[in-house]
Amino acid sequence: MNKALLVVNAQEDFIGEQRSKKKFNYYDVDELILNINNKIEGYKSDNKYVAYIAHVLPSSFFNKKFIGYGIVGTSGAKICENIKIVCDNYFEKQTANAFKNTNLIKFIREKQISEIEIVGIDVTGSINETAKGALDLGLKVSIPNSCIGKTNEVKYHKVCTRLKNFGVAYS
Repeated sequence: MNKALLVVNAQEDFIGEQRSKKKFNYYDVDELILNINNKIEGYKSDNKYVAYIAHVLPSSFFNKKFIGYGIVGTSGAKICENIKIVCDNYFEKQTANAFKNTNLIKFIREKQISEIEIVGIDVTGSINETAKGALDLGLKVSIPNSCIGKTNEVKYHKVCTRLKNFGVAYS
Protein backbone atom coordinates (compact mmCIF):
# COMPACT_ATOMS: atom_id res chain seq x y z
CA MET A 1 0.00 0.00 0.00
CA ASN A 2 1.03 3.60 -0.54
CA LYS A 3 1.49 6.71 1.55
CA ALA A 4 0.39 10.27 0.74
CA LEU A 5 1.06 13.72 2.11
CA LEU A 6 -1.99 15.98 2.39
CA VAL A 7 -1.10 19.69 2.37
CA VAL A 8 -4.19 21.27 3.94
CA ASN A 9 -5.21 24.95 3.68
CA ALA A 10 -1.72 26.22 2.75
CA GLN A 11 -3.34 29.16 0.98
CA GLU A 12 -2.55 32.85 0.61
CA ASP A 13 -5.45 33.88 2.86
CA PHE A 14 -4.15 31.69 5.69
CA ILE A 15 -0.33 31.74 5.53
CA GLY A 16 0.52 34.21 2.77
CA GLU A 17 1.70 37.78 3.27
CA GLN A 18 -1.81 39.11 2.57
CA ARG A 19 -3.40 37.09 5.40
CA SER A 20 -5.09 38.77 8.32
CA LYS A 21 -2.31 38.46 10.87
CA LYS A 22 -4.82 39.21 13.61
CA LYS A 23 -7.06 36.27 12.66
CA PHE A 24 -4.39 33.92 11.28
CA ASN A 25 -1.52 34.58 13.65
CA TYR A 26 0.28 31.26 13.34
CA TYR A 27 3.51 30.81 15.24
CA ASP A 28 6.47 31.49 12.91
CA VAL A 29 4.82 31.16 9.49
CA ASP A 30 8.19 31.27 7.68
CA GLU A 31 9.43 28.25 9.61
CA LEU A 32 6.10 26.48 9.08
CA ILE A 33 6.33 27.01 5.30
CA LEU A 34 9.96 25.81 5.28
CA ASN A 35 9.01 22.66 7.21
CA ILE A 36 6.04 21.96 4.93
CA ASN A 37 8.24 22.43 1.84
CA ASN A 38 10.88 20.09 3.25
CA LYS A 39 8.19 17.48 3.84
CA ILE A 40 6.87 17.95 0.28
CA GLU A 41 10.38 17.56 -1.14
CA GLY A 42 10.89 14.38 0.89
CA TYR A 43 7.73 12.86 -0.51
CA LYS A 44 8.67 13.90 -4.05
CA SER A 45 12.16 12.42 -3.81
CA ASP A 46 10.72 9.18 -2.38
CA ASN A 47 8.16 9.01 -5.24
CA LYS A 48 5.27 9.18 -2.79
CA TYR A 49 2.01 10.99 -3.41
CA VAL A 50 1.37 14.62 -2.49
CA ALA A 51 -2.09 16.19 -2.59
CA TYR A 52 -2.99 19.83 -2.02
CA ILE A 53 -6.29 20.54 -0.27
CA ALA A 54 -7.73 24.07 -0.41
CA HIS A 55 -10.60 25.44 1.64
CA VAL A 56 -12.57 27.32 -1.03
CA LEU A 57 -15.99 28.84 -0.43
CA PRO A 58 -18.55 30.00 -3.02
CA SER A 59 -18.51 33.69 -3.90
CA SER A 60 -21.76 34.55 -2.14
CA PHE A 61 -22.72 37.75 -0.35
CA PHE A 62 -22.68 35.94 3.00
CA ASN A 63 -19.23 34.40 2.49
CA LYS A 64 -17.74 37.67 1.27
CA LYS A 65 -19.30 39.74 4.07
CA PHE A 66 -19.01 37.41 7.06
CA ILE A 67 -16.29 34.86 6.25
CA GLY A 68 -14.03 36.90 3.99
CA TYR A 69 -11.34 34.35 3.21
CA GLY A 70 -10.91 31.40 0.87
CA ILE A 71 -13.45 32.79 -1.57
CA VAL A 72 -13.42 31.14 -5.00
CA GLY A 73 -11.80 33.28 -7.68
CA THR A 74 -9.75 35.40 -5.26
CA SER A 75 -5.97 35.39 -4.99
CA GLY A 76 -6.29 34.43 -1.34
CA ALA A 77 -7.95 31.12 -2.19
CA LYS A 78 -4.88 29.99 -4.15
CA ILE A 79 -2.13 27.83 -2.70
CA CYS A 80 0.45 30.13 -1.08
CA GLU A 81 3.13 31.17 -3.57
CA ASN A 82 5.82 30.05 -1.08
CA ILE A 83 4.54 26.47 -0.97
CA LYS A 84 6.27 24.08 -3.36
CA ILE A 85 3.96 22.60 -5.96
CA VAL A 86 5.26 19.22 -7.14
CA CYS A 87 2.15 17.74 -8.76
CA ASP A 88 -1.36 18.57 -9.89
CA ASN A 89 -3.20 16.56 -7.22
CA TYR A 90 -5.44 19.42 -6.08
CA PHE A 91 -8.74 19.13 -4.26
CA GLU A 92 -11.10 21.75 -2.88
CA LYS A 93 -13.30 21.52 0.18
CA GLN A 94 -16.01 23.64 1.73
CA THR A 95 -16.01 21.96 5.13
CA ALA A 96 -13.24 21.25 7.63
CA ASN A 97 -13.08 17.55 6.68
CA ALA A 98 -11.26 17.23 3.35
CA PHE A 99 -12.76 13.77 2.90
CA LYS A 100 -16.18 15.30 2.26
CA ASN A 101 -14.76 15.75 -1.26
CA THR A 102 -15.53 12.46 -2.99
CA ASN A 103 -12.80 13.12 -5.57
CA LEU A 104 -10.22 12.97 -2.77
CA ILE A 105 -11.64 9.63 -1.63
CA LYS A 106 -11.50 8.39 -5.23
CA PHE A 107 -7.85 9.52 -5.48
CA ILE A 108 -6.99 7.70 -2.22
CA ARG A 109 -8.64 4.49 -3.41
CA GLU A 110 -7.25 4.61 -6.97
CA LYS A 111 -3.71 5.10 -5.70
CA GLN A 112 -4.21 2.40 -3.04
CA ILE A 113 -3.18 4.76 -0.28
CA SER A 114 -3.41 3.27 3.19
CA GLU A 115 -1.51 5.89 5.15
CA ILE A 116 -1.59 9.68 5.11
CA GLU A 117 0.46 12.39 6.73
CA ILE A 118 -1.29 15.73 7.20
CA VAL A 119 0.48 19.10 7.15
CA GLY A 120 -0.85 22.66 6.95
CA ILE A 121 -3.32 24.62 9.04
CA ASP A 122 -5.35 24.76 11.32
CA VAL A 123 -4.84 21.92 13.75
CA THR A 124 -7.98 22.76 15.74
CA GLY A 125 -10.15 22.85 12.61
CA SER A 126 -9.35 21.29 9.26
CA ILE A 127 -6.40 19.16 10.39
CA ASN A 128 -8.49 17.71 13.23
CA GLU A 129 -11.55 17.01 11.08
CA THR A 130 -9.55 15.66 8.13
CA ALA A 131 -7.65 13.31 10.45
CA LYS A 132 -10.94 11.99 11.85
CA GLY A 133 -12.33 11.64 8.32
CA ALA A 134 -9.25 9.64 7.31
CA LEU A 135 -9.61 7.36 10.32
CA ASP A 136 -13.25 6.77 9.38
CA LEU A 137 -12.00 5.53 5.99
CA GLY A 138 -9.60 3.13 7.70
CA LEU A 139 -6.46 5.10 6.88
CA LYS A 140 -3.44 5.28 9.14
CA VAL A 141 -2.83 8.94 10.04
CA SER A 142 0.23 10.83 11.22
CA ILE A 143 0.75 14.53 11.88
CA PRO A 144 4.24 16.06 12.17
CA ASN A 145 4.14 18.80 14.82
CA SER A 146 6.64 20.99 12.97
CA CYS A 147 4.42 21.13 9.88
CA ILE A 148 1.10 22.25 11.33
CA GLY A 149 -0.06 25.77 12.10
CA LYS A 150 -1.47 26.60 15.49
CA THR A 151 -2.65 29.80 17.11
CA ASN A 152 -3.73 28.51 20.51
CA GLU A 153 -1.47 26.14 22.47
CA VAL A 154 -4.20 25.09 24.92
CA LYS A 155 -6.62 24.07 22.15
CA TYR A 156 -3.74 22.48 20.25
CA HIS A 157 -2.85 20.19 23.15
CA LYS A 158 -6.50 19.23 23.69
CA VAL A 159 -6.93 18.33 20.02
CA CYS A 160 -3.64 16.40 19.96
CA THR A 161 -4.63 14.39 23.01
CA ARG A 162 -8.03 13.58 21.53
CA LEU A 163 -6.57 12.57 18.15
CA LYS A 164 -3.88 10.43 19.81
CA ASN A 165 -6.67 8.60 21.64
CA PHE A 166 -8.28 7.92 18.23
CA GLY A 167 -4.99 6.47 16.93
CA VAL A 168 -3.34 9.42 15.18
CA ALA A 169 0.47 9.39 15.45
CA TYR A 170 2.32 12.62 16.20
CA SER A 171 5.99 13.19 15.49
